Amino acid sequence: MTDVRMMLDDPELARRSPGEEFALAHARHGPGASVELRASISDLFPPAKRRPRLTVRHLLRKAVVGADEVTVFTERAENTAPDAAAPEWEFEVGAATVKTQTIRASVPVPREILADPAALAAFVDYRLLVRLGTVENDVLLNGTGPIRGLLRSPGLRRRPDGGADGAADASAAEALLATAALCEWYGGSADGIVMHPDDWWPLVADGAFLERLAVQGVKVSRTRMVPPGTALVGDFTAAATLLDRRSSTIRLDGGTLVAEIREGLAVHLPGHFVTTALPGRR
Repeated sequence: MTDVRMMLDDPELARRSPGEEFALAHARHGPGASVELRASISDLFPPAKRRPRLTVRHLLRKAVVGADEVTVFTERAENTAPDAAAPEWEFEVGAATVKTQTIRASVPVPREILADPAALAAFVDYRLLVRLGTVENDVLLNGTGPIRGLLRSPGLRRRPDGGADGAADASAAEALLATAALCEWYGGSADGIVMHPDDWWPLVADGAFLERLAVQGVKVSRTRMVPPGTALVGDFTAAATLLDRRSSTIRLDGGTLVAEIREGLAVHLPGHFVTTALPGRR
């Protein structure tokens, strides 16, 4: 037997890590072993436990789904008046069918690693899973297949450079706060920001700005999958849902380790997401 299907009754993988599960299957069954897990393994990157770093999936509301297609509600704002006090009263309400898809990452594995179960487990947990998280960030932001991506969603808004009055922002913090306020013009409440590490790290020196955002319930995800000099601000909880199949696979394909997760992205209120340019990076 070369194909192992282990549907675990341990969704959070509290007893063993994804790498340990795969290393056990490989030790028992050799090349071609495949482990199917009732978990979204991109949530389980071990270093995240001691140095938290939010990914895009961590900002989104999640719904566990059991089908490849899900019907969700949508609200579009194209026909609202620009000077309306509450534009959401005129939102066009509808429904859409959203498909889930497989998100896949792979990495070559040396034969010496395959021969050592402990080394193989660490390789999966510390190398394969981080590759998967990077691919997932890219798909959720920029899209591929059925997932269009937050940055490519029709109805996404962009804050004018320098703000509504045309004056240049004095700082990245000022631009981010102004964009969060703009998010609320459509009835949203900004609770998430996605930005490039090149733009995030300078904010660490900006007093307690990041801490003040956290007090207001705003989470920040830094990722290279958003262009430097651009930030995405939104009401991630209300405006979009990650449709999670809670199903992942780790398998060996020749000399390459492959990780797969299955999920979809429903964008209910695209106008609750606003992009902005950051000072000095335009």
